[in-house]
Amino acid sequence: MSLSDVDMRDAFFDSVYDLAAKDPNLIVLTADHGAFSLERFKKDFPRQYFNVGISEQNMVSLAAGLALGAKRVFIYSIVNFVTLRCLEQISVDLGSMKLPVTIVGVGAGFTYSSDGPTHHGIQDVSVMASIPNLNILNCSDAWNSHAFAAMAYERGGPSYVRIEKGKFPSLYGKDSNFDAGLTVLKRGKDAMVVTSGYLVHASMEAARQLAEEGIDIGVVDLYRIKPLNVNLLASNLREARALLTVEDNVAAGGIGSMVATALMEEEISLPLQRMSLGDRYCYKYGNREWVYAENGLDVPAIKRAAVDLIAKRLQLREERCHVRLVDLDLVISLTFDKVDR
Repeated sequence: MSLSDVDMRDAFFDSVYDLAAKDPNLIVLTADHGAFSLERFKKDFPRQYFNVGISEQNMVSLAAGLALGAKRVFIYSIVNFVTLRCLEQISVDLGSMKLPVTIVGVGAGFTYSSDGPTHHGIQDVSVMASIPNLNILNCSDAWNSHAFAAMAYERGGPSYVRIEKGKFPSLYGKDSNFDAGLTVLKRGKDAMVVTSGYLVHASMEAARQLAEEGIDIGVVDLYRIKPLNVNLLASNLREARALLTVEDNVAAGGIGSMVATALMEEEISLPLQRMSLGDRYCYKYGNREWVYAENGLDVPAIKRAAVDLIAKRLQLREERCHVRLVDLDLVISLTFDKVDR
């Protein structure tokens, strides 16, 4: 099996298809949203596929009822519509009940860049991270997209999977294992980048270009956003000289905040900079690459942020050395003063 030239959505639903072929209790609900591979699913498993129409809140409650009847349910729509629109139903019907329902949202970040702020998936990580008992998985290529369907199914509790649409270069292969929740794709001696989803590719390209300029930055793909594998994250960042987090989410409650909190609790102190959307919507329209660039989340922006962070680290180190020298001079001065007396 090769997924190198497969749309990320199709990789996910092809895996759901394989699961449904073995389990007649697996049900897919969609809120009038499709994908190429879902057409095959609908044709071959008509009793396991239901289009509920544009009624996401009802879809969540229907999924909860099916799950209480021993079904394993996948619900699918655009990111904002399947999370923000039905947050109360997700919290009460799925989170509090710990039901085996997988929420599948397509359109993370600026996937639907030309459709405006109603379709930009820039708040879902923060909002969904607040739901107890809910796992969050963020796909970065077709391989982990394919694997996440089985991981969510086998978990047996509520999960949220963020999916891009389109084809992306492979970061992984058929033998990759994603149980750890994160992968260090590249190690770097000057700084490390922690990122997720679409921006993993931009971060890897930034690292490649900086390497040509003699700057060595590493990249961590944080594909399981919740729960964080704090021990593994800390062990890989404990010796880092500086850390840059990169995400296509608002700053409040996003990856940067989660990582910073985890490192603080592990008593790891290092220069840290967060790249995100801050506290704003995007009202510009264009293709995905252009919108990311306009919001300071493209390859050149990541390169600039990494270089600035490394420069600040070096400046901080020089200032600390100066303070130590001043302290040493003061100690020597006081010592000689005592001797003179």
